[in-house]
Amino acid sequence: MAQTLIKSMKLRLTYETGIDEGGKPIFKTKTYSGVVESATADQLYQIGQALASLSIHPLATVEKNGMYEVMA
Repeated sequence: MAQTLIKSMKLRLTYETGIDEGGKPIFKTKTYSGVVESATADQLYQIGQALASLSIHPLATVEKNGMYEVMA
């Protein structure tokens, strides 16, 4: 049976940085690596909020992204 092994975890913050000519929002992302796998959703959200407080742009989303190796 195949198994997955965690390779890395990242926290990705998306900021709304403006509006384009068509009136649609423009988004920029910032990714932080080295996230501990055991971090809870609440902890990651709090960290995202704290980091976003250092930006002049409003925070749109906080994402946890994982990279896994699938092996037999």
